[in-house]
Amino acid sequence: MVRRKEKSEMEQAEIKLENLIQRRDALNAEAAVSREERDLLHGQKKEVVDQARALRDERDRLVDEMRAHRDRRNEFQRKARDLIELKRKVRGQLHGSISGELERLRRDVKGMEMRQQTTTLKIEEENALLDDLREKLKELKALEHLRSEQDKVGKEVRDLDGSITDLFRAADKEHELVVKLNAEAKDRHEKVAALAAQISTLGAEADKKHEAYLKVRTRADELHGKAMEMREQVLTIRNTHRAEIREARNLLRQQNITVRRELLDERKLDKAAEEALQLLLKKGRVEMKG
Repeated sequence: MVRRKEKSEMEQAEIKLENLIQRRDALNAEAAVSREERDLLHGQKKEVVDQARALRDERDRLVDEMRAHRDRRNEFQRKARDLIELKRKVRGQLHGSISGELERLRRDVKGMEMRQQTTTLKIEEENALLDDLREKLKELKALEHLRSEQDKVGKEVRDLDGSITDLFRAADKEHELVVKLNAEAKDRHEKVAALAAQISTLGAEADKKHEAYLKVRTRADELHGKAMEMREQVLTIRNTHRAEIREARNLLRQQNITVRRELLDERKLDKAAEEALQLLLKKGRVEMKG
């Protein structure tokens, strides 16, 4: 039966060193994967952040534009309300219909003139008639002037009506733009909110990858430290082994010199060989097999 040769201390140390190096390298490779995935997530997050920033800027621009149109709409409506109030005041200056009164005065004046021209009157009656006629003419003139003023007021009211209509029409157009821009701004805001959620998710995933990277990197650093310690141990064992080999060679060389010197003395040959064998056995460099 062949005996299995046991591994030496140096062989065992070298095996442990190789194992530590392999495990360290495997962890470094795993850490590199986590780092690459983390960096990829950070890159994706940056792209989404840029998209969100662009949408946010566009949303803010739309909001500013919407507010400008809203202010113009409100100004048009304010002016329209002011004109409506002015129209109410102007209408207050109008009296009731004076057309009938004018027609009545004109008939009275015409009747008086006809009476003066066709009727024989006493001087007192004619003077009284002329006095009444002058009063009616004065009243008629005053009423005609009032009618003229009323016509002007009516024209002003009609002009106000047109201005009010124009102002409300302009306000309606501004309001349509306000509604349109507000809808667009709301759409951008909702997209920004969705991207914000995506940014948060990507950030959380990147943080997890970074934590995994740090965890694996820490384990790899620990194994690297152990590997360096084991490397020093291997070097120490290797140097010790080499020193022992040199010492054994020196002993053998010295024994050879001694043996050569004693070869002439055959009686001392067996004794020298036995001493050399015992010395090698003592140093552990000769293994006796059954």
